[in-house]
Amino acid sequence: MTQAAVSYQIKLLEDRLGFALFERKARHVELTARGRQLAQGTSEAFRMLERTFREVREDRDSVLTITALPTFCSNWLVPRIGNFQIAHPEFAVRIDSRSEVVDIAGGDADIGIRLGHGRWDGLEARFLFADTITPLVPARAVEQFGPIDTPADLLKLRLFGPMSWWRDWFENAGADPSGLPERAALELETQSMEIAAAVAAGDAAVAVSPLYFAEQIAAGILVRPFESELDHKVAHYLVYDRNRAREPKIRSFVEWMLFQPMAFCLNQPVPAFPEAGETV
Repeated sequence: MTQAAVSYQIKLLEDRLGFALFERKARHVELTARGRQLAQGTSEAFRMLERTFREVREDRDSVLTITALPTFCSNWLVPRIGNFQIAHPEFAVRIDSRSEVVDIAGGDADIGIRLGHGRWDGLEARFLFADTITPLVPARAVEQFGPIDTPADLLKLRLFGPMSWWRDWFENAGADPSGLPERAALELETQSMEIAAAVAAGDAAVAVSPLYFAEQIAAGILVRPFESELDHKVAHYLVYDRNRAREPKIRSFVEWMLFQPMAFCLNQPVPAFPEAGETV
């Protein structure tokens, strides 16, 4: 700005405030007492603004925000996210486990785990695993009520989870669903809650995604009586803004996630990370 423009802006500010900010000397100007007071406060405010903007920029670069489905978050992601941070100590991680869809393109999260058909406007989607359902039974229930050799044996137990899932699974397994009750004995907000309730009760079976509970099955806490799985025709995807795909924190997490020795990878070769503008 020219000297005349600066003088004009000062004059406008003085008129607005109703008092002078400067004393005009013969060869220079000096701040008045009120001018010094105003200069001190506004300088502090500008420094605070500068610091806040710097922190926001640093936060965008160094903090990875992940939105994940609740059961996936609690049963798979949280127990393993420490391994990612060990591999990438330069990034802090925040996890949002709400069921609501978060606006990733709008910047509310960097990475998401979503259930669908792999098509979301503006987002890259990397396949993780299909959404399938099969009965799981607490080991204590098998000990108390006997082995589960046929789908009909499940009727010895209370059934937790959506009854529509149970009917569809019975039909998919080639079993007669007519003996199923009209309503489930218990249906909770998440599969993890239903499994916890069944283990505590010891007399129930739950229709859930077996991948979420692979560790409990391996530990003998849960029994998987049947190989048959009901495919819901949708899948779980890792999603992120394709325009931000090359950001170090997003690229690092995507590569770490896809190269994990997980059951849902099915030992399939992982496709190369897409270049900017590419889709998979």
